[in-house]
Amino acid sequence: MIEDLTRNSQRRLPREGRLLAINFGGIGDEILFLPTLSTIRNALPDWSITLMVEPRSASVAQVTDLIDEVIAFDIKKRPLFPGDLREVLSLIRSGGFDVVVSSGSSPLVSMLLFLSGVPVRIGYRTGALSTLLLTDPAPLHREQYAGHMYHSLAGQLVKSFGLPEESDSAKNPRAHLNQDSIASMQDLLAGLGIDESRSGDSKIVLFHPGTSRLAVEKGIIKTWPAGSWVELAAMLDSLAGESGEKLQIVLAGGPDDAEAIEQITRESSKQIISAYGGTKSLAELAALIHLSDLMVCVDSAPMHLAVALGKPLVALFGPTNPYLLLPDDPRFKFIWDNKNARREMFDGLGVDIAPSTVLNTIKALLAQPALL
Repeated sequence: MIEDLTRNSQRRLPREGRLLAINFGGIGDEILFLPTLSTIRNALPDWSITLMVEPRSASVAQVTDLIDEVIAFDIKKRPLFPGDLREVLSLIRSGGFDVVVSSGSSPLVSMLLFLSGVPVRIGYRTGALSTLLLTDPAPLHREQYAGHMYHSLAGQLVKSFGLPEESDSAKNPRAHLNQDSIASMQDLLAGLGIDESRSGDSKIVLFHPGTSRLAVEKGIIKTWPAGSWVELAAMLDSLAGESGEKLQIVLAGGPDDAEAIEQITRESSKQIISAYGGTKSLAELAALIHLSDLMVCVDSAPMHLAVALGKPLVALFGPTNPYLLLPDDPRFKFIWDNKNARREMFDGLGVDIAPSTVLNTIKALLAQPALL
């Protein structure tokens, strides 16, 4: 099989086979990886596709129909012993995979893929070792939007084997919605006194202030102060009163956001309707975003999910670079706190953006009905 797949001048894959895609990271990273999976699925429609992720990200399967199986492996475990590496090799070898595609860029990734014995090994070209150990090294462009950076892996697969290509629009994430979850979130909104089938002059603005616990533990502070969320809510309430348009502000968050949610709810009077605790899964969060008209958030997994749903959003950035994390699309606006000469990933400064600036960006989006 290795001779057939890696050295045959025709470079053809069989009609059916098994492919393993490896992408370690958070939920946001998995959503950014969806365009890669989409191109692979389009190119190999009859193949079985398995995705290997970290345990914290296995729920991505709830918002995509592109994969057949998810395998979880805790690559962030510390210390990581040789036995752990043998375990991941065993997982790969036991799958009987014909092709493996991995987004990791360290030399260890190239070594693991080589030792796995999978005939076709696609990863990033990051040096002499990757060129030697990978059968089809792909270019790595870190300066690109991350979804496009990942997509070069699928592009290499397509190029190497003459497979069908997708249009450029397919290079942005697209999430799959679960109808049961939509019905559940419709019931949630109804219980909060919100009719999601509202008239055109009524809009739901979803606030999602949360960021990942792992980012906080690493010292990457991407949060916006609770007081700023409260002030923005008051401004939106005043805007609605002036324009006659009904804006219903719904607050959502995950288990790690309890403290911020409690403070925002306590200080916001009646301007914010809290849906905290109402979303029990990633699929339900996707449904709630889908039923909203616009989302305000920080750099987080919910931001990437909104992008994958095509939902207009205003994203607030501090230490991370929005040009690497959001596609170029008029529906997705960002405000970047980069007034310091240089923001560092671990500077601990968080996001310092005036609520009035956020309000103006929201108003600009609301003024373009075609985008909503």
